[in-house]
Amino acid sequence: MAGSQFDLNGRLALVTGGGGGLGRAIAVALSTAGAEVAALGRTLNNLKETCRLIAEQGGKAWPIQADITKDAQIEEAFSTISRKSEGGLILVNAAGVQLRKPALEVSEEEWDGLISVNLKAVFFCCQAAGRFMKNRGGGKIISLTSLTAVIGLPYLSVYGASKGGVSQLTKALAVEWAPLGIYVNAIAPGRIQTPMTEQIFKDEVIRDSFLRLIPMNRAGLPEDVSGAAVFLASDASNYMTGQTLFIDGGWLASAGNPLG
Repeated sequence: MAGSQFDLNGRLALVTGGGGGLGRAIAVALSTAGAEVAALGRTLNNLKETCRLIAEQGGKAWPIQADITKDAQIEEAFSTISRKSEGGLILVNAAGVQLRKPALEVSEEEWDGLISVNLKAVFFCCQAAGRFMKNRGGGKIISLTSLTAVIGLPYLSVYGASKGGVSQLTKALAVEWAPLGIYVNAIAPGRIQTPMTEQIFKDEVIRDSFLRLIPMNRAGLPEDVSGAAVFLASDASNYMTGQTLFIDGGWLASAGNPLG
């Protein structure tokens, strides 16, 4: 009974940022649960590697090379999946970029570039998915936000602003689209080791400064996040919308109090 609630057979999962890090881990996990996967991103070789890993496990996946900061390319991607699959759709907005920089030094170009990927693209991917899902009786949308959406951290002002926007967008779309059978939820990871965060893990001072704030006393791995994505994509979460799941080792619950 419990297993059947998590069965994603007959569904297609479109994962933006599917070529690496959290996107790849989520794509593989959704495939393991039975979904067919479309891995979307800019770098074709990375997407192909994700699809190869899925195929090795007996799953079905294919790459879609696209720049999600361009609305026309988002529309083309959804046109492609509409031709390839007639099943229910799961959209995972996993693509993202990070900027660590003092707020006084952020340029307009840097602001626009980060907001374009982290917030604008999420909205227009959701919009395209919403149109798709409306015609197919509903679906599931999962966006990756961040712990920085609700707490302030130095040098992450623009990143936190973008992720705060994603969290609020999740609530607004969930309310607006609930009558259409479209579920909209989010996952907020804490410190997760991915290629995007590699530099801060190499810096011993920065690494120790945040490990002291995590009750589990370790950083997370992409696999720590992917299980939550399967839950939100599945029937097990069918009375849940507009919510954010925090996957942070207890950081938020501790209110940032150093341990020891």
